[in-house]
Amino acid sequence: MGAKHFIATAGMTALLLAACSMPSVDGDVLASQRGGQSGAKPASDNGQCTTALTPEDPTTYPKCACGDGGQARCIPKGKVPSAVASALDTCSEGGPGLCVPDKLVASGGAAPKTCNSPFGEGRCMSLCVPEVGSKAGLLNRGEGDVCDEDERCAPCLNPLKNNEPTGVCEIGKQQASTCEESDPAPGGQGSPAPSNLACPYTGAPVVDVKTFPACDPVAGVAPAGMRCVPSSLVPASAASLLGTCATGLCAPEKSIAAGGQYLPKTCAAVAGAEGRCLAAGIPQVASQKAQLTKDVCDEGELCTPCFNPMDGKETGACKTVSCDAPKQPAKTFTACCTDQGTSRAKCVPKALVPEAQQGNLDDDDGTCSKGAELCVPNEMLQPNFRGPACSGSTFLTGSYTGVCLSDCLSFGFIQSLGISRGSCTKGFKCAPCTNPLSGKPTGAPGCPGT
Repeated sequence: MGAKHFIATAGMTALLLAACSMPSVDGDVLASQRGGQSGAKPASDNGQCTTALTPEDPTTYPKCACGDGGQARCIPKGKVPSAVASALDTCSEGGPGLCVPDKLVASGGAAPKTCNSPFGEGRCMSLCVPEVGSKAGLLNRGEGDVCDEDERCAPCLNPLKNNEPTGVCEIGKQQASTCEESDPAPGGQGSPAPSNLACPYTGAPVVDVKTFPACDPVAGVAPAGMRCVPSSLVPASAASLLGTCATGLCAPEKSIAAGGQYLPKTCAAVAGAEGRCLAAGIPQVASQKAQLTKDVCDEGELCTPCFNPMDGKETGACKTVSCDAPKQPAKTFTACCTDQGTSRAKCVPKALVPEAQQGNLDDDDGTCSKGAELCVPNEMLQPNFRGPACSGSTFLTGSYTGVCLSDCLSFGFIQSLGISRGSCTKGFKCAPCTNPLSGKPTGAPGCPGT
């Protein structure tokens, strides 16, 4: 009899897209026309206050080696306002400096070209700006490809931070500048930190999932509700839980649309236990689909239990976002085949055991619900269980080879005549790999061919 597999994902962590913050290079960062707003003095060159970029010929400076593409120049740090510095890569061509996009060098921070991004109005920004280059897979060149090939259309508003301004649309606007330190906010406190998306997020999609291609078909069928997103947008802790696709990782549409703050629907899992509706396209869910219920879940989802019914440990299915947690205590399978106070098997719902594997299982003299449950040895509930090799001998079969299987199994009278304990430890019998009457393989787990 083959082992029945159950969800054992205690290591399953929150499956969220990374808070892929949109380019946060704000207007005063690139144009620096409000130099002291952050409370720090602008950078200086030989003691001179620097509040804005000065229009210059980019070719007078050495080129930067921009890893993500884009045209930029290595400008001495003293010529770049302090607010700008935090948004740019460092460089060493011609001496310590910062990589400033060619167009900003030439314009002195004039307003970039307007574009329409997948997230609304935006501005064309160079890939050499780190926050733009790192999100190149999420951003495009704007509607009609109006941005140059080495640019991406960065949105004016950040959909992952309650549509707060990214600042790119403030570049070039006339604003007051000063070399004096800014006064702190009333009460001596600085401005509050930007608030992230609420958990759970239930508003309009923060990302248009159609921006990403559908995931690759598996066995000729594309996984429902999954999209192929760049690997850079998925945190390492979640990446290991996702399948790969042509351009990255296959992630659930609902999580993408909610910026990683999607709260899965509650459902009734196996044996009525509390669960959550998770995308069937997640490999760890897909591998258990025969044991999972659908209940109230949407198409392309399966109800995954909050706790492993084998040992009561959390699977992580009910903690995929910070605002979720199991509401009910763990429900585990009833113990059966008890020997001197030690349970050696579990009562498993009969519906979870393939009919072909039910022949050697029973209800353990009523310990399990008659007609509804079967007593399955603990070791056979582990993934990829294979009985250890053994040898035995009976008057009916003579000497034979086989595998050690629990004596919690129900061996019929005829089977018992051909089975002995043999070389197995206490509590196990050496089940033959070949049927002594027919000469055909028995299919016992661990025998050749199983």
